[in-house]
Order: sequence, then C-alpha cells, then structure tokens
Amino acid sequence: MNNTVDVDRPSDVVYRLAAAGLGGALLGLSSERRTRAALRALGLGLIAFAVQPLFERRVEKAGDRRRRVSFKSVIDVERPVADVFAFFKNFENFAHVMGGIRSVIDYEDGRSRWEVYTPSGGTLEWDAVVTKYVPNSVIAWESVPRSAVETTGLVRFKPLAPNWTRLEIAFTYRPARTDFSDAVHSLLAPRATRRLRADLERARSYIESLPSTAVEQQPATDR
Repeated sequence: MNNTVDVDRPSDVVYRLAAAGLGGALLGLSSERRTRAALRALGLGLIAFAVQPLFERRVEKAGDRRRRVSFKSVIDVERPVADVFAFFKNFENFAHVMGGIRSVIDYEDGRSRWEVYTPSGGTLEWDAVVTKYVPNSVIAWESVPRSAVETTGLVRFKPLAPNWTRLEIAFTYRPARTDFSDAVHSLLAPRATRRLRADLERARSYIESLPSTAVEQQPATDR
C-alpha cells in the first residue's frame, strides 16, 4: 500500500500562506459598515482557500480510517455443515447476501475476481486467491499483492448437530487509497461492522431458506 501523502509545491504553500495573512488582515480592518462586510467576506474566503488542503487531508485520513475493517463474528445456521459449506465455497454467492459487493467471479481453481461499491458510488476491483481450503471445515482467501484493496477472509465451519452449523468468520478490508469524495461519504454512512453484521444475518436467513438440493446444486464444485 502506498502511504505517500501528496505535498503542495513550495510556490503553492507560499501563495496559501500569503492568502491566509491577507485574509486575517482584511478581517481586522475597520471601515464603514457595508465595506466592512465585503472585506470580511473576502477575508474569510482567502482563509478558506489557504486551509483547504489541510482540511481535505484531515477528512481523507479520517475517511480512510473509517473504511478500514477488521471484523470477527460467530453465527449459527440451521443447516447441515455440508450445505453451509456448499454455499460459501462459491464466492459468487456472496453478492446475493452482501450489499456492498457488486459481483464476484469465481474461477473455481482458487482464483476469484471481486468488484465492490465505493462509498461515493464508484467501484473497486481486485483479484483474490484461496489460501486454505478444507472441505466442510475451513476456507480462507486474500487479495493478490498490489491490489486496489488489501483484504483477507476466513470462515471456519463447525457442526453443532446434524442440522446445525457454527460459522466463525474473520475479515479484513483496507483500500489502498481514499479520495475526498469517498472519505466524506464513508464518514456519513453507518459503520462497516454494522453493515457486515446485517449481511451475515441476511446470509443466515438466505441459506436456511434454500431447499437442501438447491444448496447442494450451487454452481461451484470442489477445488
């Protein structure tokens, strides 16, 4: 991930410092009422121009922190472990239950391509690879190096009873870049962990609503 922060050119810094100084001076001038109001508006505008880059950087940093996710959860599903695993091993099914995912292409050979919505309504795409795969027990994946998103996922499957399965889920998500628009939208949106919990509840209901044969006939096959 590139952590480099853009720095204004020296000439830009000089211009903005000069604008800030001039703006402050205009605010301190005494004049007749109408002229004073105009000078005050001009002074505030110059100060706003001077501090804009600092403000934008602070918003982008706050938005970047808000978009980063480190999530763990446990959920019980009233279905046999084989049925639940059959659903999760096909990553294309994730788009049915997770609102932030636009699509997933599962190549069924350990590789997949993910596309998600950004907070401002755009999209991000990256490739992922399966890092661990034990049928009816565990599946894990991660984004490939230098992706637009650094992400990992892990799901463990534990049979509690013939018709009950416990899922232990761990998930991380870190975009490589957050621009000003995405930062603002992410700060105004509900926290990602809240949305993920709602997505998990939707997944549980979705899996439990499927007939057993429908779960078993999901498109993916064992890798």
